[in-house]
Amino acid sequence: MDITLSSIVKNTIQPLSISSTISDALESMHKHSISSVVITNSANKPVGIFTEHDSLKIISKNLDKSIGIENIMSTNVYYVKSSIYMHDAYMLMDQHNFRHMIVVDEDEKYLGVVSEGDFLRHFGFEGLVERQAIKDVMNNFILTISKDTYLDEVTKLMTKNKQDYAVMVENNIPIGILTERDITYHCLEDTKLSKKTKADELVPIKNFHSINKNTPLQSAAQTMEGHGIHQVLVTNEKKELVGLVTRHDILKALHGAYFDFLLRTIETKNKNEQVLLEQKHELWLIANHDQLTNLPNRFQLIEYLNNSMNENLQGESIAVILMDLKKFKDINNSYGHDIGDEVLNITAKKLLKFANKTSMIARLGNNEFAVAINHVEKNTIKTIGENILKELQTNFELSNGISINISSSIGISHYPQNANNAKEILQQAETALHEAKKESLCTLKCYDTQMTKKNQQRLSYQHRLKNAIKNNELELYFQPQVHIQTNKIVGLEALLRWKDSTEGFIPPEVFIPIAEESGLINPIGEWVINEACQFGKQCLDLGHRFTIAVNVSASQFKYQNIPEIISQALSNSSFQADKLEIEITESSIMQRAQESIKTLHAIRALGIRIAIDDFGTGYSSLSYLKKFPIDVLKIDKSFIDDVPYSKDDMAIVLAIIEMGRALGYEVLAEGIETKEQLDFLKEKNCSLYQGFYTSKALSKDALLTFLNQ
Repeated sequence: MDITLSSIVKNTIQPLSISSTISDALESMHKHSISSVVITNSANKPVGIFTEHDSLKIISKNLDKSIGIENIMSTNVYYVKSSIYMHDAYMLMDQHNFRHMIVVDEDEKYLGVVSEGDFLRHFGFEGLVERQAIKDVMNNFILTISKDTYLDEVTKLMTKNKQDYAVMVENNIPIGILTERDITYHCLEDTKLSKKTKADELVPIKNFHSINKNTPLQSAAQTMEGHGIHQVLVTNEKKELVGLVTRHDILKALHGAYFDFLLRTIETKNKNEQVLLEQKHELWLIANHDQLTNLPNRFQLIEYLNNSMNENLQGESIAVILMDLKKFKDINNSYGHDIGDEVLNITAKKLLKFANKTSMIARLGNNEFAVAINHVEKNTIKTIGENILKELQTNFELSNGISINISSSIGISHYPQNANNAKEILQQAETALHEAKKESLCTLKCYDTQMTKKNQQRLSYQHRLKNAIKNNELELYFQPQVHIQTNKIVGLEALLRWKDSTEGFIPPEVFIPIAEESGLINPIGEWVINEACQFGKQCLDLGHRFTIAVNVSASQFKYQNIPEIISQALSNSSFQADKLEIEITESSIMQRAQESIKTLHAIRALGIRIAIDDFGTGYSSLSYLKKFPIDVLKIDKSFIDDVPYSKDDMAIVLAIIEMGRALGYEVLAEGIETKEQLDFLKEKNCSLYQGFYTSKALSKDALLTFLNQ
């Protein structure tokens, strides 16, 4: 591809000066229907870029559009000269995961911008393989929202998930799509932005194009080109959302097809065998090697593993060590992409220390590397993995004079013990790496079959849990809370139970973490608050003046408007606010202590009681604890189990009781199962308890029968 960027660069749109405002940028993007605008200095050299993605910050940070563009623009400007070949430019853009590229002349003065759309229009659709279907390249991860999701929450989700869109769904049926461009136009048109603007107020329903996953990829490309859109939703026969294909995916497919086309052209037209071999080798290097580190890429690694497995007649072990660099994005954001590239090159050099004749070192992605080793014993490969961890923990001395420390995680898989082919051994190493990344420290995990079973079960539970509320499979149980001195039941803790239609009761310790990880805990938690208030009102009507305690997860506390949800639940049920108690763990509120103080005071302003759950197991700061409007401290069951036989646990429990009383809190002990435990608590003037000694958690009907007895 001998065409240079000078042939396709757009230079009809003038850049903005550093003195421009956010409003100026929004108006320019709207006027010219562009997705980014470049900011230059007085010498016409690029110093920043403002994109549609940056417009999300206007909402999420509630920025005034009249402030200077320098307060929001990205300053890590990456640009290329117009003399670079188009193919090389695309490779650089793809490598850095950019959607735009700034083009300058030989004096580094601004000329214009090229985007994915410019490459796509020049490549054309002819290079696409006719048999290639949408399902081959579509994205399975889709950011979905309801049509009632508020705009500030949408922008936070889009920023967190690095998406330039959010799909509105009802019962997994797409009803609309909200893009960064929609938000950009909203920022331009609204003089005063409202965080309470809902998603469906910005865009019309059915404003998207959908296509079946088995449709040829060329049809999706033509749909995007014909309608001037960046993405097409992929649906099944039931019109349910199953994926999404973007202009970026189309471009990558075209670029891959280009290599095949170029190779065929060379083979057909070039009569000089030596030139043909050289060109083939160059194409092979481009297709099979990482352009930054010159290491083999994923395609070459798979070929190496397949060849090794085919030649391995003795069944000797082949291992893959997969690793990634933690918080690599922070390095790019803090020091720029040039320093990020340098870190990747240093990482490659460190890993090459472990190379030999029967191994391959490869770079698989942005910050992911792999080491494949032939003829190795299982115990030896674990030692090699541990040595790699130590090597990567040594300081990285960078050209800018800074020394940084990198941490990493490692996943290991073996052939033939774990896998039957190259793709399986890589997939299983990725599964092990995923488990290792859950740990906060540098961790190494070796694959075992339980990891796959665990992931499959987790996905199965997640799918079924989505429909649990609709299918009436969720239910609240209640455990009595007893006043120790009077032995009277004064409260009930609402505990969530799930009775699956096929499996029966699924333990909370299994499905609650899945709900939290997937984000399902938010709608489930809202349902719990409403159900608890309804039952609390039922108890009041029967003459039982109990406090109803409801657990709120860290995710709800972080992403939902808990005071508003509670207020609505109280209004719907006519339940008394002073009879509702919200429980949240100390670790949850300490993650964002300052914001937690505001939220807790907003809850308290409604007249609601607040309890700190699992006290003593997190990382409490007493300087913060005294600022929280707390009514109850709940002593975790782990401290109660060995009372009154463990002196250490007795001392901890006594300390919490004394501290709580000194601060004016009630103290509730969880997990009371014996008379000896209760006698100890009574002697030490603990206020309340709950546990099997009085009653396990009971269904609504069973609880009412228990109370009557």
